[in-house]
Amino acid sequence: MLEKYKKDESTNMNNHRRAADKSFTILCIDDESVNLKVLASIFKDDYRIVVSKSARQGLEKALEIIPDLILLDVVMPEESGFELIVKLKAHSEIAHIPVIFITGLQNVIDEEKGLTLGACDYIQKPFNYGIVRARVNTHLEIIRQRNLLEKYANFDSLTELPNRRKWVHDSNEFWYFAQENQIPITLGIVDIDCFKKYNDKYGHQQGDIVLRRVANTVNRVLFDHHGRIYRCGGEEFFFYLPHENDNDINVILNECISSIEQLNIEHLDSLITNTISISLGAVYLIPNTHINIEEAMRQADEQLYQVKKTTRNAARYINLSDDSNIIA
Repeated sequence: MLEKYKKDESTNMNNHRRAADKSFTILCIDDESVNLKVLASIFKDDYRIVVSKSARQGLEKALEIIPDLILLDVVMPEESGFELIVKLKAHSEIAHIPVIFITGLQNVIDEEKGLTLGACDYIQKPFNYGIVRARVNTHLEIIRQRNLLEKYANFDSLTELPNRRKWVHDSNEFWYFAQENQIPITLGIVDIDCFKKYNDKYGHQQGDIVLRRVANTVNRVLFDHHGRIYRCGGEEFFFYLPHENDNDINVILNECISSIEQLNIEHLDSLITNTISISLGAVYLIPNTHINIEEAMRQADEQLYQVKKTTRNAARYINLSDDSNIIA
């Protein structure tokens, strides 16, 4: 019996340590200061706790900090928790946040209403500290697992860059932000020259090493200019650059090229040089209603094609905001 107790206690301590290691934020919304203090005392050692004493303030805080979990009272002056959860779910940026009602309402109809409105759990007052802790930890563990799955779904395991799925999501955000604010962006494609010939000569294992080195090197260049790169094919990468002046684009693209040249990776079967090289095609534009992302990327691919069928190891882009003036 003593051994079982020690084992259970050890398990509880390990669970506690895992919980304490997580950087989760819990937003507690309740008009009673006593309730907020009690909830804060339960979780303050493990999580970041933010409190709000009204529904209005709670909505503002939720939008400001984007918490991982919301603990919400139902009966509050001016606006109830039921009314607030409807507003929370109406905002796309916070609609995914789990909400647990902690309330004195013990009617089954109220519990059903809360769950129907989108709450993930419903805890009645007066509550047991251990039960509240266990339920909150369970929901945060689900969130942790969901975040891990989302991370793996959005990243390429070989290069550790975001993948095509992530590109589709992010590029839409880049596009609509630039369109709404009428600011320029650059979208483009990077391709490793003669990469199939490299794999044929040096083997796919060595090819994977080259992919990682090229990805990390170009990523560092673009990161310095607040850009992002995504692996969207075998040796093909899409990229995004914000707010750059037209005259700066060619400088940045050529910086990417020279950074790969400096790696000096042998490629004796290359058609243009005896080391690994890259080619780039891009478009510079202010997004508008006359063109979409797919067309912009088609134009970038056309610029890449022009490079690949001529010199390779070069960059070419088109300014779609300036009478389609092509610059090589």
